[in-house]
Amino acid sequence: MSLTPLHKGKHTLTANAEQLMRYPEIFFWGAEKRLLNIVENYLKLPVAYDSLSYYYSIADGKDLGPRKWHRDKEDWKMVKIGIYLNDVDEYGGPFECVYPEINKFLHQTVQPKYRVMKHQELQQHLPDPKSNWFTSCTGSAGTVVFVDTAMYYHRGKPPIAMDRAALFFGYFSRRPKNPYFCGRSPLSRNQLHYLSEFLPPDLYDYVNWKDSLPGIGRWIPKNRLKV
Repeated sequence: MSLTPLHKGKHTLTANAEQLMRYPEIFFWGAEKRLLNIVENYLKLPVAYDSLSYYYSIADGKDLGPRKWHRDKEDWKMVKIGIYLNDVDEYGGPFECVYPEINKFLHQTVQPKYRVMKHQELQQHLPDPKSNWFTSCTGSAGTVVFVDTAMYYHRGKPPIAMDRAALFFGYFSRRPKNPYFCGRSPLSRNQLHYLSEFLPPDLYDYVNWKDSLPGIGRWIPKNRLKV
């Protein structure tokens, strides 16, 4: 993805629907039955595949957008699968997640519930800010990360030495807590219907989960993720 004057001042670039549709095999990878079974075993509910997103994070060190600590609002529990497209070390913007015991403490103490915080701000909520309270997921190109982004505070650490490119696939239940915050992929409903025609029939509902929402739920507009 080239940097143009259009991207000036942006800390994170994303692929649009047209760009994603050029490589449908990436979308199909996220609909692999083995992956869906893993997610379903974790959620204990029928799974919705919320498609994919591509993020190119520029090495500017800015603590903005998804680089702040946060939890996702789509559902009570959800799974995101991230894949690094380049080598990522501590200075290259690794995905970071809070350890379970600290995460439980934050659930009990942080208000409002889905508060977004910079790194130093979150540290102020900890009983021991100097403790080892989060994991940093470094790895070579092709590294895969599984995480519940609704339950756990997480962020993409601001890269300072090199840009980071990554794919993220999102999954939650077919009756999510907050449908408005779902459908974050740039792909439209029509594009998702088109892609699902190339999948086995038993996977159709995973992709087109919104068709089964009751009443007005199926017509809730997209809440575009801003980065």
